Amino acid sequence: MSSTSLYCSNCGAAHHPQAKFCAACGHPLPAASPAQQITPGHAGASRVPGRHLLNQRYLILSRLGEGGMGAVYKAEDTLLGNRLMAVKEMSEEGLSPHELGEAIAAFKQEALLLAGLMHPNLPRIYDHFTDSGHWYLVMDFIAGETLEDHLHTAPGGHLPVQQVLNIGIQLCTVLDYLHTRQPPIIFRDLKPANIMLTAEGYIYLIDFGIARHFKPGKAKDTAVLGSPGYAAPEQYGKAQTNPSADVYSLGATLHQLLSGDNPTEDSFQFAPLHLRNEPGLARLEALIMQMVQVNKDKRPTSMTAVKQELQAIKTQRISGRMGASATQPATVSPGAPQSQNTKEQWLAAGQAHYNARRYRRALVAFDQAIQLAPRMAVAYVGRGKALHGLQRYQEALAAFDQAIQLAPNLPGAYHHKALALEQLGRTAEAQQAHAKARQLGHP
Repeated sequence: MSSTSLYCSNCGAAHHPQAKFCAACGHPLPAASPAQQITPGHAGASRVPGRHLLNQRYLILSRLGEGGMGAVYKAEDTLLGNRLMAVKEMSEEGLSPHELGEAIAAFKQEALLLAGLMHPNLPRIYDHFTDSGHWYLVMDFIAGETLEDHLHTAPGGHLPVQQVLNIGIQLCTVLDYLHTRQPPIIFRDLKPANIMLTAEGYIYLIDFGIARHFKPGKAKDTAVLGSPGYAAPEQYGKAQTNPSADVYSLGATLHQLLSGDNPTEDSFQFAPLHLRNEPGLARLEALIMQMVQVNKDKRPTSMTAVKQELQAIKTQRISGRMGASATQPATVSPGAPQSQNTKEQWLAAGQAHYNARRYRRALVAFDQAIQLAPRMAVAYVGRGKALHGLQRYQEALAAFDQAIQLAPNLPGAYHHKALALEQLGRTAEAQQAHAKARQLGHP
């Protein structure tokens, strides 16, 4: 929502100023006026000054952004080598007792939820505390911008097809991870504003405030949650949402990335994309339009199915561009690896770049290997090594953890994890990782 969003007095859902009725609860909305156009964050967000020390530990450096209940700050952890962190704040100011109880419950839910998850496309949580009527959540600092902000500066207000495919595949990977937890986790608020994009094209899901566990046997959700335009129709009904709701939201997001059309302006209506006549594009449009079907039974059955189709489209596009050269042996050089390389060639190129200390190029090559083989543990180890070389130790740690999840007996993953933990000041954990590496035969 923009800074001039209109908020429903009945349920609090945000809408564009021109809206007449709440898309969440159907309650009539008052005519927009300057007094009714609330700027998110100004009602109750505190103003933590720069260089302020929170909880006798976190040195506030700058404000990263604001939301309806608080703000997010960039900070240094003074007890662990001044590593950069993001500190998310929730303010109690201006909330009724009922609203405060719900807000605190959502905040604690986010803390507990993230603490139990480990995936390279998710931020890690390290601490949470309360101070002077505000609640704080300490998590990974992600150097990048939201997809919403990225779209605002993109030529034509939309992204290239290849970039959208890469983003879509990553989102499918992390959403499938959430959906396959026990019990499954439904994100329920997927949209460009809740997706961070790094300079290297890597994405992170953020803001788990309304993500929740799917509870078998429960007839319906306790509240209407989600963002108008991105939320599936069933999120406004009587049935409980399931992973299909995230499929719909991903389809709405991909449609916006490709077209530049904001789905909040006309919920449940998606214009044809009219993609150019290139290999795989008609197939991509068909997939997206299937994902945003109002009837959830007509959508793809899972994130795995969506990811497989996106990967097939990506491969079809690459093959189409290669044309007659597709039958020629692919070659790879450390200086300029080509898009038709196999996963083994990307892996070799990544290692060559890493050995030459070209860490950014190494990262790109390892990520290409992961795109082609998402379960190749050694590619995640390479990714972690490249990130370590770039001094992005927290992201490196996440990559090593992913490698270990895929291959629990990979000694190199534990060894490099230990090195990253040392850089983060987590000495005891580093010693444990070193011991595990030696146990598995690492010299």
